[in-house]
Amino acid sequence: MPRKFTTRRSIRAPRRAAFRLAGKPALFVFTLLVAVFGAGYLMQINAASTKGLQIRKLESEISELKETGERIELKVAKEQSVQAVETKVKEMGMVPSPQIDYVMATVPQVARN
Repeated sequence: MPRKFTTRRSIRAPRRAAFRLAGKPALFVFTLLVAVFGAGYLMQINAASTKGLQIRKLESEISELKETGERIELKVAKEQSVQAVETKVKEMGMVPSPQIDYVMATVPQVARN
């Protein structure tokens, strides 16, 4: 009867060596990566906080401008009221006209070439 699996390897085939950094070079590379990523993180945090401050400043400016616009609209409404107009008319010395004459325009004519 034939024997199965009769051949055995006495010496195993050598494994491929994995890429490994050991000792000081590995520590240097790791430290360098941590420093680069840490600096990038700090730059992003700084940029985000700067943008946040700018946004808050612009929002406060917008609210101030809205308040100023509302005050101006209120002042315009007061100046356009009938009482304010009558007061200014009296201050300028104007008097009501006794007779009103309306001018009637004729049928409009257009010049042709």
